[in-house]
Amino acid sequence: MRNVFMTHEQRVLDLETRHYQAARRVQRPLRGWLRKVRKTMGYMAADVASDLEVSPSMVFQLERSEWKETITLKRLKEVAWSMECELVYCIVPREGKFEDQLMVFAKRLARGKKSRRR
Repeated sequence: MRNVFMTHEQRVLDLETRHYQAARRVQRPLRGWLRKVRKTMGYMAADVASDLEVSPSMVFQLERSEWKETITLKRLKEVAWSMECELVYCIVPREGKFEDQLMVFAKRLARGKKSRRR
């Protein structure tokens, strides 16, 4: 019964995240999303800095930290908000669907191996 419930929940999660699963094919811009959006929208670092009440150099540091994957979600959301954008956040399987992942995970556990970190 538990497996039936999990399979149902995985199917529901697959439906709820289908757009995000499609988005995993989108490559992050070379210098990160913050910089790409800021420049595309025509915002100067000083404009964003003023809204965030920080210095323009801090805006560049925030862009760098996003690029280096060290920025917090909270800060990323604040910067996105200052550019009239919203942070959209989701976790999806690297490949396939959630429904397929139970077998992958079970096989990995059976081999006694941990997931590789990226």
